[in-house]
Amino acid sequence: MQFILACMAVGTVFGAGLAIATEANNAPATEQAKPLRYLAKFDERFKAADKDGDGALSRKEAENAHMDRVLTHFDKLDLNGDGRLTREEMRALLRSRLAS
Repeated sequence: MQFILACMAVGTVFGAGLAIATEANNAPATEQAKPLRYLAKFDERFKAADKDGDGALSRKEAENAHMDRVLTHFDKLDLNGDGRLTREEMRALLRSRLAS
């Protein structure tokens, strides 16, 4: 009888561990979907703000699109210092923030 109770206890512990491990494995898939949604939303907003279609935002374009955060950090975002923000420059910062 004690052997059966011991087996049940061990089975319960391992079963709970398996359930937790399975749940933990599913979490990253849903967490990965969230950054993809943010990146897709960013792409839409960037395209709408890029009025001249050159693939970069000037300060004026960012201002007209009411991108206040972008304007506040424009010089920091402008990695190559050309006075224009490319999608790649902005996505690099967005990725680093989503990863943290």
